[in-house]
Amino acid sequence: MEAKRIAVVGGGVAGMTAAFRLAESGYHVDLFEAAPALGGRTKSFYDGEVDEWVDNGPHAMVGAYHATLKLLKDVDALQYVNWQSSLTLSLWDQQRGFFDLKAASWLPVNVALIWAVYRLPQHDLSSVKAMLRLAVTMTNRNEEQTVQQWMDEIKAPKRLVEDMLEVLCLGVMNEPMQTANAKTFALVLATSFSSHQHAKMGWFNKPLSQALVAPLADKLRVLAVNIKLRTSIRSLDALNHDAVVLAMPAYARNRLLGIKEDVATQVITNIHLWFEDSIKLPNMMQGMLGTYGQWLFDVSAMMKQQGGLQHLCVIISADMSEKSQGELIDLVLFDIEKMLGLSLPKPKKVRFIREKRATVLVRNQDKVALPNHVFDACESPQSGELPATIELAVMSGEDAAMQVCHWI
Repeated sequence: MEAKRIAVVGGGVAGMTAAFRLAESGYHVDLFEAAPALGGRTKSFYDGEVDEWVDNGPHAMVGAYHATLKLLKDVDALQYVNWQSSLTLSLWDQQRGFFDLKAASWLPVNVALIWAVYRLPQHDLSSVKAMLRLAVTMTNRNEEQTVQQWMDEIKAPKRLVEDMLEVLCLGVMNEPMQTANAKTFALVLATSFSSHQHAKMGWFNKPLSQALVAPLADKLRVLAVNIKLRTSIRSLDALNHDAVVLAMPAYARNRLLGIKEDVATQVITNIHLWFEDSIKLPNMMQGMLGTYGQWLFDVSAMMKQQGGLQHLCVIISADMSEKSQGELIDLVLFDIEKMLGLSLPKPKKVRFIREKRATVLVRNQDKVALPNHVFDACESPQSGELPATIELAVMSGEDAAMQVCHWI
């Protein structure tokens, strides 16, 4: 086994996970990453003006992220995640103000969720009936149906869609319901709401470079993985290894292999705001309905930062607008003022981050034909599979490593 050399191309979460599992199994692993640092889209950057490590955008998790939680445990990083005691989605809209979708932990999770929806302001039995129809029809979605078509089929009330289903679809799939895949969304709902343990939300209390990337990289070094940064692989012929794992976005894989097929991706815009004066928010993760940005995160509270500037971040999912940076910043500041009912002080600093290919979308595409010794850990979710999340990246890396072990 010591003579077997495995190349892993891509140093994001999927590639690092694959390298970790292969090295654990006793193989010699060379990990190639084109960037100057590991982490892919989960890496952080240092901003000297605010003296802070910053993620491109906040990352929330759910308790059903089994593969991610096992990986965090194996690299001694579980302490970098905090969890809700039970599911609570804190929401706001201009008409009803602040309200919570809160699942009572003393009820069975399905009953608790339906009761939580019923108790939302301006909901009634029509929402309860739609939730029951949603549960009954969850297992027979066809591969081409959109979430919007599914909602039309079960006659979901507009208020239920706006308060819960649309929020979840945008947050998890980064795609509007009109094009998002219903079969994948059904899997997300079935997995996430199967128990109270799965339904609760979690968040990292340190930047991802410290909470995930660094602990994983430390384990790779202990296991003698040969990490080669600033190394682009432009052809498989350049790799003289017994097996190769491709762990990169699907569009980068296609470019490497000379495949012309397009890969559908979606943008995410993150607007970071730092204030000298403390701004009191009702919750550290606040959903906003009927506004341009969908989520407002109090990053300082999530990271348990004390003193210094207060760091907020607004996430705009599936942002396809042609508005300028200045227009978008003004829009989200206006939305926050409207929500809080006060005039905000001028931010000390604003950082605008638009990830043009943040998410590879769920699409039915033909599986890529690869040589026998090449294994795919690329982010390319199909209908009925998990969408592109940290959990999918970890699972892809784990699966590719297992395939290599079985093949060799």
